[in-house]
Amino acid sequence: MVLYQPIKHLIMKNYFLLLLAFISFSGFSQVSFGARHVGKPSDLKSKALEEFKASTTIFVLSDVIDGDEYAKILEETWTVTPFKIVPQSEYNLQEYYNKNYSIAELVGFKRSKTTKMGSVVHSLHTYINIGLYDAETIDEKLSKVKAKKEKKREEKVNEIFRNNKKPVVKIYLFPTSDFVNTALSEEKEVIVEKMYTENVFFNYSTGFLKNYFQQTNDLIAKGETYWMYEKDYDAKKIASLTTSKLYVPNYITQRTNAFTAEISDGEDKEVEKLFSKYDYDYEFISTEDLDKAIEENKEFYYLRYARANAERFVQVVNSKTGEVIFREYITGLGYNLKAKNLGYLSDVIAKSAKKLAK
Repeated sequence: MVLYQPIKHLIMKNYFLLLLAFISFSGFSQVSFGARHVGKPSDLKSKALEEFKASTTIFVLSDVIDGDEYAKILEETWTVTPFKIVPQSEYNLQEYYNKNYSIAELVGFKRSKTTKMGSVVHSLHTYINIGLYDAETIDEKLSKVKAKKEKKREEKVNEIFRNNKKPVVKIYLFPTSDFVNTALSEEKEVIVEKMYTENVFFNYSTGFLKNYFQQTNDLIAKGETYWMYEKDYDAKKIASLTTSKLYVPNYITQRTNAFTAEISDGEDKEVEKLFSKYDYDYEFISTEDLDKAIEENKEFYYLRYARANAERFVQVVNSKTGEVIFREYITGLGYNLKAKNLGYLSDVIAKSAKKLAK
């Protein structure tokens, strides 16, 4: 398995530095489609889109889901390109980058920077990256690599591949606290191995992936730029939650300790407070039951939440189609959903229903 993102070894000396790890993030949200995924939105050029659609997409995904299940999900959701599933143990990027392939692969890396106060701030980035490698540029640069030492050569090769992938879609993965702790203290080989072999994400299961791939496939088919750093909603559809139940995956009620970054189950009073400003019907659901319902094509709306360090993304998703009918982007020094966030969703539902009733 090859992953061309560097993750430097770092031993955390205290909880304060661990807290800082979640403050600085300049990365990717739940789904982003376009020519750019940071800074400002930018449309994908028609030539690049057609190049992608003309490719065969190689899916290199985590071993926590069986290959047959991946095949079933993709057969039901993926129509924009032919596809092939390659186990990570058999995958070598250098066998695919210079042919007519696009690649969907897990990416994980950490960034570190020193503040003016001398503190080191770290940010962890984990996502599914779907895109094309610039084979012409890569081949040209590879031909100029002169390093004699194997380790140095490998570093240069990794950098060349890392800097010459043209991402089309990025799907952010919400890591568990155990994985965050590992990522901040282990070498990159350990990080990559865990990403591909262990259940280290809250939003990586058959149901979540099916809806993510449905949304991604639809965006690519339409060629519409999708920028996640904003608020948006479909008034007609979100208004239906005045009479229909919103399903809430259990992991959303977990709370992150601001000083240790540990995630634990929310106490009853905390959960009650969290939903105190949501005025409509809701029901908690396990990830297993959510997966099963989505696999059976049952239709309902559920709350999907992901966090990228200190940035939070709240969405309401149609379980049958994968359509996002509400989304809110939240920033600031916080790691948990708050009552005011669900209060905002409740206000949007009420406002939309009132508007449609006129």
